[in-house]
Amino acid sequence: MNKTYFLGAPSPEGFDTSFGEEIASPGLFTYIIKGGPGTGKSTFMKRLAKDLSDVDEAELYYCSSDPDSLDAVIFRNAGVIVVDGTSPHVFEPKYPGAKQQLLDFSAFWDEDMLKNRADEIVEIFEQNAVLHQRAKKYLAALKDLGEDTCSIGEHALEREKLLRYSERLAKKLFPKTGRKPGKIALKQITSITPKGVVTLEQAFSECRVFFCDDRLFAATDCLLKSLSVKASAAGYDVIVSKNVLLPGCRYEHMVLPELGLAFLACDSGEQSKRINGMRFYGIDAVRKMKKRLKFNASLRKELTDAAVNSLDEAKRVHDKLEEIYISGMDFSRTDELLKKIEGAIRERSENRR
Repeated sequence: MNKTYFLGAPSPEGFDTSFGEEIASPGLFTYIIKGGPGTGKSTFMKRLAKDLSDVDEAELYYCSSDPDSLDAVIFRNAGVIVVDGTSPHVFEPKYPGAKQQLLDFSAFWDEDMLKNRADEIVEIFEQNAVLHQRAKKYLAALKDLGEDTCSIGEHALEREKLLRYSERLAKKLFPKTGRKPGKIALKQITSITPKGVVTLEQAFSECRVFFCDDRLFAATDCLLKSLSVKASAAGYDVIVSKNVLLPGCRYEHMVLPELGLAFLACDSGEQSKRINGMRFYGIDAVRKMKKRLKFNASLRKELTDAAVNSLDEAKRVHDKLEEIYISGMDFSRTDELLKKIEGAIRERSENRR
């Protein structure tokens, strides 16, 4: 199974990620890359994943601001994380040298050139910040709107009916293993990006998919939280992904790699088995709110489009910064560092066998 996720997602409060839990995990050593835009951080990680494919199939964590770029890779067999620790996802060593090590790419750029273009660089950074602030405002409005729709759903939800369905589904799909409870890990499979709301289908490409058709969100959240607990109790590791356009931690997707099962809030194609989430709501309660729900759905689309457009503009501005920094980088030195880190990861992998 392809282990591919987003590092996190933009939110009204800033970049939202749970990746710090990976860095804090026992048995993992983390390389934290520092450096400006265009300094080769993503390329560095892509080359590591490719060059070390004989050692480990890396988990890939993509950037929500640029879904073509990597923000992190994890080599589980070697016990190594490599992550971009620059803004907006700032990570710092808590136990320098012992558990984390900084890789400073600023050592490989032309300081004089960057100082000479300081005014231009500052102006572009400020333009980028303004556009991200605009996106945050749209995201805040989206979350408020989503909260309203979800609260209607929670009020109308026939919870006992849904939980009985969850019990039947779990008995059918999650055979007991006799093992201790599995882990429930929060990963981001869907994020809002400059390309729209993107779902990384590689995360469930080899799975049998159940599509939760639910316009009010509450049934999906309740069902997946119930199923995740039952799957864990049966001895399976579970990956859950939250809806980044709703406040709090409301589940949107769930993947069980060992069983090859995925439950999604988005339709992944003709092979998906549909779960009609709307049947778990009281018809009269939903009917009373029909106009309000229709208005929310229409406004939700407009706000989503506005947020995406702001992120797209920010990406195009960011590309100008990358061009400047690329022109001032000595990439032969990052190549030297790449070989050094590759060697260190191979050694760690050998020592763990």
